[in-house]
Amino acid sequence: KDQLFVQGELIGTLADLKASTDAVYAPLKAALTRKTLIGRKMASKQDADREITVMADKTLPYELVKKVLATCTDADYGKVSFALTQKDKPVDAAAVKGL
Repeated sequence: KDQLFVQGELIGTLADLKASTDAVYAPLKAALTRKTLIGRKMASKQDADREITVMADKTLPYELVKKVLATCTDADYGKVSFALTQKDKPVDAAAVKGL
């Protein structure tokens, strides 16, 4: 909820992301454009084929989501997906039994 990771590697805090006045967050872009990520060589793909999924907590302010998405695009990812995590309460199995 308060840190930014790429493949488990800590990139910075959300406070750092929020404090950045640039449209693109430089530490994230640096991580996304490296030739290796967590010790593994990144596959070489055309920009339009590079994929990334951004996962965020539902409480993350949109201005920060927008900055992360802009950074992904600036780092030449052509396919950007967004996934939201929401863990309020479990689903009641009886309520979905008929599905």
